[in-house]
Amino acid sequence: MKKFSLNIDNEEESFFYGLICNENNSRLAWLINHAIAIDLAKENSIEWYNDLENENYYFDKFVYIDELNHLTYTFFSNYDDNVSLFTELKLRAMKYFILIEGGLTFFDEKLFLKKMKRINEIQLISKIDQKRLKHKVNLIL
Repeated sequence: MKKFSLNIDNEEESFFYGLICNENNSRLAWLINHAIAIDLAKENSIEWYNDLENENYYFDKFVYIDELNHLTYTFFSNYDDNVSLFTELKLRAMKYFILIEGGLTFFDEKLFLKKMKRINEIQLISKIDQKRLKHKVNLIL
């Protein structure tokens, strides 16, 4: 399998969270929208070609751009046909991810986490240290 890298312009200007939840991605996006008052909308999937299997995989992606606060929320699936976008055991447990980028001076992480934890369908939300990722995935977000 190819090695990839997580392309984030500046890791200090982004937060990366993993989610464990049994809801489908559209339903979870809807729950997140209502919980934190954003409007995630489905966009083109993240496409990943696996050379070893000669197969394309598509990971659903939802995006919301908060122009007022200069933030971009990207919510995406970690699985397509039981193939994980991330290979680390810790990250394979995560069914979804949320990447928040931009002017984080306007982002209240504590409030965000408090609201996300109120979503009963989410069993776990965990902040991921991007610098500690061993095998990274190239996400063209």
